[in-house]
Amino acid sequence: MPENSLITALREARDAKQTELDDLLVKPTEESRSLTEDEDTRFEEIRTELADFDGQITKLVENETRKAEAAEERKRLGLTVVNEPNPVYRRDDPRSPSFFKDLAFAARTGAAAATAEVIEARDRLAASQESRAGDMTTVAGAGGEFAPPLWLVEDFVALARPGRVTADLCNGMTLPEGVSTVNLPKVSTGTAVGVQQTQNTAVTDTAMTTTSVSSGITTLAGQQIVSLQLIQQSGIPFDRVVLQDLAKAYAAQLDTQVLYGSNSAGQLNGLVNTTNATAFTTTQPAVASTTNAASLYYAVAKAEAAVWTSIFQPANAIVMHPRRWAWILGSVDGNARPFVIPNGAAFNPAGTGEGTPQGFAGTFGDLDVYVDPNISITANSTTNQDEIYVLRRDELWLWETAVQSASFDATYADQLSLLFRVHGYAAFIPNRYLGAVQSIRGTGLVTPA
Repeated sequence: MPENSLITALREARDAKQTELDDLLVKPTEESRSLTEDEDTRFEEIRTELADFDGQITKLVENETRKAEAAEERKRLGLTVVNEPNPVYRRDDPRSPSFFKDLAFAARTGAAAATAEVIEARDRLAASQESRAGDMTTVAGAGGEFAPPLWLVEDFVALARPGRVTADLCNGMTLPEGVSTVNLPKVSTGTAVGVQQTQNTAVTDTAMTTTSVSSGITTLAGQQIVSLQLIQQSGIPFDRVVLQDLAKAYAAQLDTQVLYGSNSAGQLNGLVNTTNATAFTTTQPAVASTTNAASLYYAVAKAEAAVWTSIFQPANAIVMHPRRWAWILGSVDGNARPFVIPNGAAFNPAGTGEGTPQGFAGTFGDLDVYVDPNISITANSTTNQDEIYVLRRDELWLWETAVQSASFDATYADQLSLLFRVHGYAAFIPNRYLGAVQSIRGTGLVTPA
């Protein structure tokens, strides 16, 4: 990575001062004497200037190192940042002010809002707001809402368990401000082409008809009441504890809505309402078998073919519960050879992969496998059945805003408490093409033996 031009300039200026100091010492050294009063005064001045240069260079080098590390982390998480690092709230500085504590002070109103502490907190919050792709931040006076610093966002997304595996497979976009529904136009019946029986006779003329698919805007929110003592006197940065926990719940809830939203009572229209089920009812089948009815491999291929014939595009992902993937990994053929092997060379494996609690796990057939702990293990019965989704992820459209956070002391001032809140908005259209998602369900997916 090329060196920052400011660092280079400071190094050059420091080198010039060092040369001046060396020159100052030449004559006393040659004459084997101590420094005169004027020489000693100048010597101390140059030493102070060198120390200042060293301090500035050290800070800038550390800043460049943090920037490089943050860039690598954002690359890993797929995040984009315009300005970094956060100018106020710093992950690596134990003296950094507390984001949530500043939210708490900034929320004060009336006479309590006129204190220097409150004014400084509001100034820090305003200065901390970063320009990030996808941010939809509204600052609205007392109790205003602010986007948390990027490093807090990165931390809580990384620590969220379970995460949002299926939601992250979708075609993700930023939800625009000022909309109450999202609509996508759709051709419901198309034109037609026929054979012209004789010359100069009418050709086939069929009018196209159109419709639209839509999604309402779902609000996802959570809150936590915390004592003022805990925020002000905690020996750890309690911001992270609260935000990580709320965000973990937010991520899991969004993913669950994408999977199982009822499309009523303010919920998203989840995959469960828009899929074509591939029945798979053989009790505890093999992963692969010479008998199709007893083979999970065949059921996946059947669901994949249903995507092909419905939308004339290939499926490109399988989503299943971790327990189902673990069962697949543990299954062997008649010669005790695993059907799915660790990544590497093999002869005709059913798939490749490794154990993982969530996210990309490997391949099965010719499709990438993702395991999602939010997949229900009781959704298709009252007992113990999970399910598998075979889908074309490009046809799942998810709009989101950034998660916003706010702090309020009313009406908790009389008990020295604060209310922290996170919320965001989302819209989801999984039914642009109904056949893009196929589900595998039935008694064949009971709790693995």
